[in-house]
Amino acid sequence: MLNKKSLIVGALGLGCLLALQVGPAMAQEVNKGKIPEAQLETSYKTLEWGAEIWDTAEAVGHLKKGDNLLWVDTRPASFFNKGTVRGAVHLIYNKAGMEENTLNADSLAAAITEAGMSKESAKIAFFCQGPKCHRSYNASFAAITEWGYKADNIIWFRSGYPYLLKEVKDNAKLKRKAKKYISDAGLKEL
Repeated sequence: MLNKKSLIVGALGLGCLLALQVGPAMAQEVNKGKIPEAQLETSYKTLEWGAEIWDTAEAVGHLKKGDNLLWVDTRPASFFNKGTVRGAVHLIYNKAGMEENTLNADSLAAAITEAGMSKESAKIAFFCQGPKCHRSYNASFAAITEWGYKADNIIWFRSGYPYLLKEVKDNAKLKRKAKKYISDAGLKEL
């Protein structure tokens, strides 16, 4: 049975559908604390601009497997210095045009190159301080809509670092191998 989306894709092609879905009325950067409530529900797994959403279980699964991902911590240095995802790069992001941002098209491209990846194939997981933190949400939006990354390669790690740290603290199996999941600075918090 065909649904409305199938008919649109058939009639207009996927490119037109993506343009419709990523229009300014439907998707945009947000201010602190303003992520739409529906997108904070764990059943919501893809952002309007196509980025996949991970919560703690998905992040732990990929860290366990050692998947080749570029983890990008978008938080201010005061948070990053207390602990982060093992191997994460620190590129601060708030909203486009903010002076504090160190995450931009060039710095992300440099981080990808330094990690031995290419823009076309790199999987990038943006994270920050928790589900309501707008930084990684906005970074995923900018990566796809402004910097030309494929939506299939961008992940919003919605739960963020504090939930990963809590899961490692509370789960004896994860805690024994904490060095696989969190940075040396984060290990001090265990």
